Amino acid sequence: MSKALIMVLIAEFWMIVGQICFKKGADRLNTEDTAGKPWIAQLLGCLLRFPSLWLGAAAMLTGLFFWLAALSCGELSYVYLLGSVQYIFALFAAYYFLQEKIDTPKLIGTLLITLGIILTAVS
Repeated sequence: MSKALIMVLIAEFWMIVGQICFKKGADRLNTEDTAGKPWIAQLLGCLLRFPSLWLGAAAMLTGLFFWLAALSCGELSYVYLLGSVQYIFALFAAYYFLQEKIDTPKLIGTLLITLGIILTAVS
């Protein structure tokens, strides 16, 4: 396995962890104590009260460092295409951690993305 592929997989893992944390924090924006306040005030209030947003930012920053490492040891066209694995991770992470449903169009789209990644990685 190439070093770039490993770095992309690690980067995308951390990016998905960050997105899940952000989603959990964002879901709390519409709680009763923030209802009626301007959106930016809600966001700033949540940043102070909900650690999931800080954890999400830390995870995304970690992912960024691995992404930069992947770019430093692989071709942009290859690394960027491998980054599409994030869609696959996101689908299953949303199902497992956020109890979102996986319907047929999402599954077919994810399978097509997977096929595209495989075909590109092999070439």
